[in-house]
Amino acid sequence: AHFAILKCLLTDSNGCVTVDYDAQSKNLSVRVDRSKIVSHGKPALGRMLLRLHIYRCTADVQSCREYYEELSRVHAEYLAWREIVLAKQEPKWVFVQANTFLRGDDVVLKEYAATAKGVIQSWAERQV
Repeated sequence: AHFAILKCLLTDSNGCVTVDYDAQSKNLSVRVDRSKIVSHGKPALGRMLLRLHIYRCTADVQSCREYYEELSRVHAEYLAWREIVLAKQEPKWVFVQANTFLRGDDVVLKEYAATAKGVIQSWAERQV
């Protein structure tokens, strides 16, 4: 669905979202024209969602399938973009919450490493 939304914005939002692709340097930049979000981007997404909603309400499975498959079809250019994104993908964030402890009259903050082990350790030391 994320790709279908991006493709809708690329094709139907009159330049609200553009992608600059440089095959030589393997760079990909997604640019959003903030001045066109409300005037072009929102109506483009509205048209897409309305069309899908009408197909759903009228049980027009065939037309809905054709529309959504075209909207989510990945062409060669998009595959090149995907390769760049995957090559430069950063590791997923691990959210580890620190704990506070009372030691006498002092409050001590203990932080943990941003790893799976740190998550487990922080929960174990909470004694919940």
